[in-house]
Amino acid sequence: MSENVAPQPVRNRRRRLGAALTALLLTLVGAVGAQAAEQTPSAPDSLMRQTSEQMFSALQEHRGQLKSDPTYVYTLVNEVLVPHVDFNRASHWVLGRYWRKATPEQRQRFIKEFKTLLVRFYSNALAEYAQGHEIDHNMITFLPFRADDQARDVTVRSLVHQPNGSSVAVNYELHRDAAGWKVYDVTVEGISMVTTYRSSFAEEIRKGGIDGLIHTLSERNRKLLARGAPST
Repeated sequence: MSENVAPQPVRNRRRRLGAALTALLLTLVGAVGAQAAEQTPSAPDSLMRQTSEQMFSALQEHRGQLKSDPTYVYTLVNEVLVPHVDFNRASHWVLGRYWRKATPEQRQRFIKEFKTLLVRFYSNALAEYAQGHEIDHNMITFLPFRADDQARDVTVRSLVHQPNGSSVAVNYELHRDAAGWKVYDVTVEGISMVTTYRSSFAEEIRKGGIDGLIHTLSERNRKLLARGAPST
């Protein structure tokens, strides 16, 4: 995907989304350890709170390695973040009505390329943040959470406090499956990751069909890999 694949307003929204979505990566670092320690499924808000505390020690522990080798962030993201994101559900929502038109083979190819794009894009955001900022355990405030015990889709709301003193509203959309709660969308100041990608991807599909979109994503990922990003 070229840097200019999306219209300017969409690219501007994506830049803002990319900066604030670093909070998602920060929050989820340490999630594997949290769930392993409990051995029982956590309530979604409890899981997010616990992992946001554990992530600070994880980033501090690897801070030196991240500074000397920024690509190490890909290892952390694949080990820690990826198991807690429902890429299948996110891909379904991103394609929208085009999901029904895609063949099973096209769906699997799209999921693979979309997952690769997200991991590399947000790994870069996390690496830049970790190198340029001190990690402050007070940077994330979770707001009161209310949901029915039987709910399968919930929203966990938070405020991410930025170094300049302003706060950004970040909402996490989670879905519960047999493996527990997983994130499938993040909304930053009302801007949804799913909606943002859906808009630019729909334009690509109108130009070259689903196969054209998959090819564009594949090319974009190939270029990212050529810049030094390890494969996922």
